[in-house]
Amino acid sequence: MSFYPIYLTRLHEQKVVLLGGNEEAERKTEELLSFNANVHVISLTLTDRLSQLHQEGSIEWTAREYSYGDLEGAAFAIAADYTPDIAQTVSGEAKDRNLLINVMDNIPLSNAAFGSVIRQGKLTVSFSTNGLAPALAVRLKERFREELDDAYAEFLEIAGTLRDPVMQLIRDPELRKQKWYEWVDTDTLDLLRKGDRSAALDATEAVWGHDVMNKAGLRIETGIISRILKFLGL
Repeated sequence: MSFYPIYLTRLHEQKVVLLGGNEEAERKTEELLSFNANVHVISLTLTDRLSQLHQEGSIEWTAREYSYGDLEGAAFAIAADYTPDIAQTVSGEAKDRNLLINVMDNIPLSNAAFGSVIRQGKLTVSFSTNGLAPALAVRLKERFREELDDAYAEFLEIAGTLRDPVMQLIRDPELRKQKWYEWVDTDTLDLLRKGDRSAALDATEAVWGHDVMNKAGLRIETGIISRILKFLGL
């Protein structure tokens, strides 16, 4: 079986049904909420944390076992805690409704699977072993977490600020593409890692120019100050 990687968006617009109220369901709920998902938990019981989330209004809760029909209106379903019979039924309902479903630790009943995820701001990296060795995916995540530091989050924050001005001021799509690669290949990321945001913005302006930077509101004061200090030898 081969896995095709994909990222889901707009999970706040349709509900994600999650079966189970145990620690695994709690962990998955926390992950989903971090992506603003609309989570509906179906379980007789909840962990203390899930109960708190329900009381806060962060999740919906149906206090019973799953039954066929509970996936109506859902975009995605996850079975975190289940009996064999429930697993078969919920998988069948998902198939009937053409929904994505992950029956945790049961690949044959699933048409979607989770990777081991690293997040730094808007950067999301996921590792998958096609379900063959999840522990390896976890170790890879641990290995790369140190390298993918918070400088990437800051870099993407700048990129997000640049995107609309770039689209407005640089009409040629090929030139835009060329400049994105040119910017990524500068030492901007290294400068952010060193805490020198001013120099990072200098490097960014060298690629995108004054007009883009000004329209993005990224400047220009810090760059001017930086150049004055360099001129004075300070």
